[in-house]
Amino acid sequence: MRDSAGNFLPAMESICGEHLSLHDDEVLLIVADPSRKALAGKMARAAETAGYGCNLIVIGEVVRAGQAPAGFTEELLAGFPAALLVTGKSLSHTDERRKACREQNTRIASMPGLTDDILLHLFRPGSADVVRRRTVEMVERVKDSRRVRVRGPAGTRMELSVQDRKLYLDTGLYRRPGDFGNLPAGEVAWSPVPGSASGRIVVDVAFAGLRGVNGLKLTIEDGAIVDAEGAKARELMQVLAGKPERVLGEFGIGTNPLARPGAVTLEAEKAVGTVHFGFGDSRSFGGTNQASGHWDCVVRADSLDIDSRAVELAP
Repeated sequence: MRDSAGNFLPAMESICGEHLSLHDDEVLLIVADPSRKALAGKMARAAETAGYGCNLIVIGEVVRAGQAPAGFTEELLAGFPAALLVTGKSLSHTDERRKACREQNTRIASMPGLTDDILLHLFRPGSADVVRRRTVEMVERVKDSRRVRVRGPAGTRMELSVQDRKLYLDTGLYRRPGDFGNLPAGEVAWSPVPGSASGRIVVDVAFAGLRGVNGLKLTIEDGAIVDAEGAKARELMQVLAGKPERVLGEFGIGTNPLARPGAVTLEAEKAVGTVHFGFGDSRSFGGTNQASGHWDCVVRADSLDIDSRAVELAP
C-alpha cells in the first residue's frame, strides 16, 4: 500500500526546491507540535523521497500563539540552515524564532494551522513564482503610501496611517540566510503608525484562534480595540485579555491567487480580495508593541484607497 506521504511529494518538491532552495549539503528541520505530528511526518517522508535531507522534531503543544512550548529553542533552530514550523498555533512571533533568524541566520517558514488540503492545493510546480510575481506587483501599487482607507462588504470602515513605515512583502521565497515568512505566502503588510487607526472592522472570514467568523464587529479607536460585539465577541476578548493584545500591530493585503478565504487564517489572509488586521505583538513588522501573541483577523474588501487613490486588489 502506497504511503500517503507520496501525495505530498509535489508539494515538498516545491517547498524544498522552489521556496527554500535547499542545497545538496543542507538538512531541513521540520518542527511539529503534537497536533500536527502526523502531517509533519508525511511531509518529512515526502521531502526525503524527493531527495532532501530532513529531520523531524516534535516539541510541546503550542497552547497560545506567540508563546514557545517545551523544546522550542533558539539552539534547536540554530542547528539547521532552514526550518518549517508545522504547528497548530503560530510560533512566528516568538523571541526564539526571531533570534534564530536574526542572530543564527536560519531561514524559516512558519505554517500554523496547516492542513493536508492546503498542502495539496496551494503548492504546485511553478506556484512559487506566481505568488512572488503577484506580491511584487502589489508592492508597486502601494509603496510610498501614507494614508490607507479600506471598506468591506460586511461593513468594515477603517482608516490608518502607514506614513514612513516599512513595507513588508511575503513572497514565499526564503533562500537567503535569516529569511522568514509564512507558507503559504502572499501578502504585503505594514505596522501602522501607533494610534493612527480608527473605525470599525466587521470580520466576515476568520480570526486566528477562533477559525471561521462572520459578523464579529470591532470598534477601533486610537489604534486599539475598544469594543467588540456579535459573533464570538466574548471569546475574542478573553483571548485578547490585555491592553497590548488589543493594539493593532499589522495591516496586510492578500496577494496569493491560489489561496481561498476560509476558516484557516494561514490561507485566508493570503487570498486575493482580502485584507487582514493583526492585533498584539508588532515587533516582527518593525513595530514596538510587545504582547503575549499576535492574532490576525481576515476581512473581505471591496475598496482600498491609498492616499485618495483607488488600488485594485486583484490583478
